[in-house]
Amino acid sequence: MPEHKMQTIDGVRYRPEDVERARARQRAAQAGALTVADAHLPGSKTTDDPGDQGDGDTGDGFDPAEHNILQVLAHLAEADEDETARVLDLEAKGEARKGLTERRAELLEEARKRASGGGG
Repeated sequence: MPEHKMQTIDGVRYRPEDVERARARQRAAQAGALTVADAHLPGSKTTDDPGDQGDGDTGDGFDPAEHNILQVLAHLAEADEDETARVLDLEAKGEARKGLTERRAELLEEARKRASGGGG
């Protein structure tokens, strides 16, 4: 019988292969910093199947309606200004989640800074 070495984080037991994702989720919640890795956390609304494009307006791009807020923010953390505007426009027409729509100017400014190579 295999021996599993479960680890406990904040009172929740995790398998060794899930510990890193649990810690990333915890860091993201505390710091507010999101990465692409955070988009693949357990409990997301979508599957990781790259062939699953859904039936949104974009067909060939990222559709925010098919993802949770963490996944959308992670995508926007690496998107250029045009992609950021496109995704935020889709969000405004669709679910219009407050956590995304109220941060439109901030997210577009971050995309501009990335494009110009400026970090701050």
